[in-house]
Amino acid sequence: MSDRLSVLEQTLHQEVPLTEQMGVRVEAHDEHELVLHADFAPNINIHGTAFGGSLYSICAVTCWGMLHLKFEEENVAAHSVLGRANITYMRPVTGDIQARCRLPDDGSFEQFLARVKQGEKARIDLVAEILTEDGVAVSYCGNYSAFIKRG
Repeated sequence: MSDRLSVLEQTLHQEVPLTEQMGVRVEAHDEHELVLHADFAPNINIHGTAFGGSLYSICAVTCWGMLHLKFEEENVAAHSVLGRANITYMRPVTGDIQARCRLPDDGSFEQFLARVKQGEKARIDLVAEILTEDGVAVSYCGNYSAFIKRG
């Protein structure tokens, strides 16, 4: 894992301590996608599947982590917060949790980033998915606000 991804993992564990308890690790990142992993055992429910709240949480932090890395790449001292989110549980997760967030390819991220760089508050919808061997188990869409914190 690169130093950057190691720092992101440490940041997640410090800023959102629940992620450490969940066994969240940064698995991969490229220009357009971030993948996080969480251990199954601390996220199990009474049915022997992954707890819905854990799935929601890892999706939320995967999208937040993607924004964090993109702001870092652009050298923008922005903060982001989740304003609202929707999640659809399509099939049970019965093993370790893998969540991915891909940046939209419709130009909306570039517009969002330009507004943030200009010092404006901006919003963007980001999608995360939980993947299993059988395909997508969970689909999440979060609306994130970003802004540059002033002095």
